[in-house]
Amino acid sequence: MPVPSTFAATIARTHAWPKWAKYLAACGVVAAALPLAFALRNLVPPGYPYLLFLLAVLVAGSLFDQGSGFVAVALSALFAAWFFLPPIGSVVVQDQSDGLALVLFVAVGAATAAIIEALHRAVVRENRAHTDLVRSERQRRLLLNEFRHRTRNDLQSLAALLLLRARSAPSPAAADGLREAAEHARALARAHAWLAHGDVGDDEHPARVDTKEFIEGFCRDLGRALLSGELRPIALIAKAESHTLDSERGVHLGLALNELVTNALKYAFPDNGAGTVRVRFAREGDDFVLSVSDDGIGMPADDARAQTPAERRLPKGTGLGTRLLQGLAAQLRGTLSRQGGNGAGTSAELRFPAAEPGR
Repeated sequence: MPVPSTFAATIARTHAWPKWAKYLAACGVVAAALPLAFALRNLVPPGYPYLLFLLAVLVAGSLFDQGSGFVAVALSALFAAWFFLPPIGSVVVQDQSDGLALVLFVAVGAATAAIIEALHRAVVRENRAHTDLVRSERQRRLLLNEFRHRTRNDLQSLAALLLLRARSAPSPAAADGLREAAEHARALARAHAWLAHGDVGDDEHPARVDTKEFIEGFCRDLGRALLSGELRPIALIAKAESHTLDSERGVHLGLALNELVTNALKYAFPDNGAGTVRVRFAREGDDFVLSVSDDGIGMPADDARAQTPAERRLPKGTGLGTRLLQGLAAQLRGTLSRQGGNGAGTSAELRFPAAEPGR
């Protein structure tokens, strides 16, 4: 709203003035009330010109701190006694009732100024605490983002080291294992890179990531990494709904997505065959569903003959990728299944609860 924001900006400027300027301005507010009190003296009871001076105390105390309200009270009492209370032109008040009214005005004005001064101090403390909180939150975000970037860089260095060791591996099987481990390290680094775009959260709410940005961006990176250099005629299409996901499950989801898409790109289209890999992420009821499908050569015939959902689950192979997918599905408290047959393409589905663990 423009009026409160303008008033707050005015107070912020006046509070930055030096003390002498604040006291001088408070005197100016009381002096401005004096001619108005003269103009309205016929509208108020004789001998009681305190209403406008009390208003001047409120204005001076609100606009200026550091005791400016008390200065306004003292000057207002002096003006009231000199200009309005008999004998006029003297600060000595002859009538006892006038003197009592003046003392009452001073007491009420001083109490008002004290309350306003206390409010000023409370606002200053609140602003200082808010500034410290914002600074602390900014530092926390910077530290967490720095940690994520360092984690990503360390994982990329680990992947490079594994690839280097694979060149001097004693056997082809060891070389393949090292290269596969390097790919998983790269996948984890890629997941942390995209998680850095999300909300870092706080102590009560975990860091979160938008699933649409995360999954579609992750697939773009995979496509550039696996397809651009070989000029393969394969299209990777990703469509994801926008939901919030905590970063811990985001890492697991990213690793599963990397494994499923990588398997499809590597094995569904042999001999540089053309095709399409589709990735979809959506919420279905109480579950999140990630599906990766292709129109490639499909699974072996033994797998395609499975009829029940339990039989269609991923086979328990001995490879690192199979064990990783099974472990990721368990960590997400979900299930992982695959369908398809020779020449019919393959469709893999990861289904896990949308509700966060413990909620």
